[in-house]
Amino acid sequence: MKPPKIEVADPFRKEIDSFHALAPLLLPEQVNTERLRGIDEYEDYVMLTYSLAKPLGITKMMDDMEDLMGLNILYYLRPFSGLHSEGHQCCAYATPTCGQMYKFNAQTRKDGLVHTLYVYIFTSLEIMLECLKDDLLAHEGKGVFQTKMTYPRLIADFM
Repeated sequence: MKPPKIEVADPFRKEIDSFHALAPLLLPEQVNTERLRGIDEYEDYVMLTYSLAKPLGITKMMDDMEDLMGLNILYYLRPFSGLHSEGHQCCAYATPTCGQMYKFNAQTRKDGLVHTLYVYIFTSLEIMLECLKDDLLAHEGKGVFQTKMTYPRLIADFM
């Protein structure tokens, strides 16, 4: 399946094309170029928004990101009230030393399923590391971490 023509600045074009060449093969349920709903371009990264054809549970989402794509789970956060299926969040990222600089974010809706996947693609190791650290910090106190990578372990992936 050929990705749609996407107009973005040159620094991101190569990274998006590289991502679209691999990710749909490894995560066809999550990263389907035909279900790309938006591209938000920022100075230091680009965010791709995918709607899932079939919503997934957050555990399945994390398992696939880890097992099929080889991503590292940065965190899995559940709401303080564990009775609610809405608001479970996760973040996973590619080990940047392998030449892949992206992170995935997902959150459940009221039905307890993930409907949308956000993929951030970076062109700088420093920006990616800061973004991951900021993501962890932004979620402190917002729920209960079921999984949370330590800062030393995170930083080690960037060495």
